Amino acid sequence: MRAVILGLAAALGLAAPAGAWTRPGHMVTAAIAYDEIIRLRPDLLTALATILDAHPDRGPFQVAIDRTTGAERARRMFLECARWPDDVRLSGHDHPTWHATLWPVITPDASAETRARLARRGDTPSGEALPALALNYAVLSDPRATPTARAEALCWVLHVTGDIHQPLHTGELFSAAYPTGDAGGGRQFVRDPLGDGPISLHWLWDDSVSRSGLAADADRKGRELETAHPRAAFKTSGPFTPDRFASWAREESYPLAVSTAYGAGVPTASTEAAAPAVPAATWQEIQRQAEARVALAGYRMADVVIAAFDAAGR
Repeated sequence: MRAVILGLAAALGLAAPAGAWTRPGHMVTAAIAYDEIIRLRPDLLTALATILDAHPDRGPFQVAIDRTTGAERARRMFLECARWPDDVRLSGHDHPTWHATLWPVITPDASAETRARLARRGDTPSGEALPALALNYAVLSDPRATPTARAEALCWVLHVTGDIHQPLHTGELFSAAYPTGDAGGGRQFVRDPLGDGPISLHWLWDDSVSRSGLAADADRKGRELETAHPRAAFKTSGPFTPDRFASWAREESYPLAVSTAYGAGVPTASTEAAAPAVPAATWQEIQRQAEARVALAGYRMADVVIAAFDAAGR
C-alpha cells in the first residue's frame, strides 16, 4: 500500500494548475459536513479533533481557532481543514494541480487544429483532482498511516471533494478566442455583481456562495443551505464508495459547466478592461446552481469522512 501511495504521489505534480471554491466557500461546505457528521456519527467527533491536532502546519489552525475551546474549537479546526489547501498555496504543502479535473468544452468555432489536438487526448481530463482524491482517501482510510499524514490527507479530501462539485473545476472552454483553453473560466472576465470590479468567470462561480471568512458566517450560510437544499432533495446522494468521485465530477459538474457556466449566455471579455456586466437573472441562476452544489458537496464530504474513519478503525 505504501509503495502504491508514494508512487502515485510522485506522479501528481505534472498538470497545469487551477483554482478552487474560495476559502469562504470551502468553509461553508465544511460547516454542512460537520453538521451532518454530528447528526449521523457524533461518535467520530473526538477522533476528528485528535487527528486535526496532529496537523503538521499549525499556524493557520491557530489563527482559525483563536481562543475558542471544546466543541467550538473542534468545529473551527474542521472548517480550516477544508480551506487549508488554499491557505498554503506557494508553500511546501502546496499541490497546485490537485484542485481541478478539466474536460474540454468545445465550441462550434474551434479550429480544426484545436479539435484534432483534443481528439488525441480523448476523455482524459487535465488536472489531478481525481488521482489526488484517490491518494488522500487511501491515506485517510489507512490504519497504518500516522496521525500527521491522516490530518493532511483529511484536508485534501475535504477540499478536493468540494472542488469537483464546482462546474468550472471540471470544464474548460476551447474556441476560436481560446484555442489553448480558458483555464476553467480563468481567462474570461466579467464585472463583479457584488463589487463592480473585473473578476474572472471562474471567480464569479467561486465567490457566488459566500465571501466572508468568519466561521460564524460559514455556519450561518451552511445552515441556510441545509434548509434550502436538504439532503433528501438530492436523488444522487447515496451510500459512498470511492469509485463515485469520478462520477461526481464527470457526470454532474461537467454537464453543468457545459449547460450553465458556459452555455447560459454569460457575456464575457478576454481582458479585464472590457469585462461586461452579468445580467441579474444570470447571476441569480449561477447562485442557485452553486448553492445546490455546495450543499451536496457538504453532505458527501460527511459520507467520505465517515467511510474513511470507519475503514481506519477511527
